[in-house]
Amino acid sequence: MNHKALFLLIPAVALTGCETLQSPQQRRQAQAREQAAQRHQEEQVYRVKGQVESVEMENARLMQELQQLRAEARSYNSQISQLNGRMTALEAKQKREMDELIRRVEALLKKTVASRPAPKASRSGREHVVESGHTLSAIAAAYGTTVSAIKRENNLKSDSIYVGQKLFIPE
Repeated sequence: MNHKALFLLIPAVALTGCETLQSPQQRRQAQAREQAAQRHQEEQVYRVKGQVESVEMENARLMQELQQLRAEARSYNSQISQLNGRMTALEAKQKREMDELIRRVEALLKKTVASRPAPKASRSGREHVVESGHTLSAIAAAYGTTVSAIKRENNLKSDSIYVGQKLFIPE
């Protein structure tokens, strides 16, 4: 081989190991593909950044709403506590009023019993006409007897009585 041919081969061998030979058109196409890929990646980054910002804004809105709901819950709990206190006071007042009414009814029954003459009957006892507010226990207390004795003498199966009902009260 002559030296001239050898000098021509050396640059060709050196170029084949480093880079393939591309035409200018192929280089422009490769460059265009790289730029398109880079633009695509940049668009994806911007899209993800936008999504992150949107999620952060929604999170901030939800946190604010949560704080408002907590404040409302505290307010409602306070109102419920106040209402519970009022209900307890009303229940106590109602119980006192009911006890007072029962005492009044018992006193009226005792007066009524004391003022009525004893009815003529073959049995020993009195007749009582039930009025509004009367109960068997109040009647029994007024006459000094028991509920069971009144029920037995009048064939009552329950404690229910009605206004105008005539009861025989045993002595």
